[in-house]
Amino acid sequence: MTTLLSPDSGLLSGWAVRSGLSLASWGLQRAARRNDRDRLQRRIDARATAEAALAERDALHRSAGFLPM
Repeated sequence: MTTLLSPDSGLLSGWAVRSGLSLASWGLQRAARRNDRDRLQRRIDARATAEAALAERDALHRSAGFLPM
């Protein structure tokens, strides 16, 4: 027995397959980015640099003391 399909079912299944493949490749690229050791190390270094800059700025503000206007 054969199942009757609408003429648009081929288009829909093609769209579903293409969407699934693009979603899978996006997921693989995202996983590669998240697991990239160099990228992760750069983020850690950038965060440490920003924290050091904030600490230096805060120290400068504290050393300035109160300046009345």
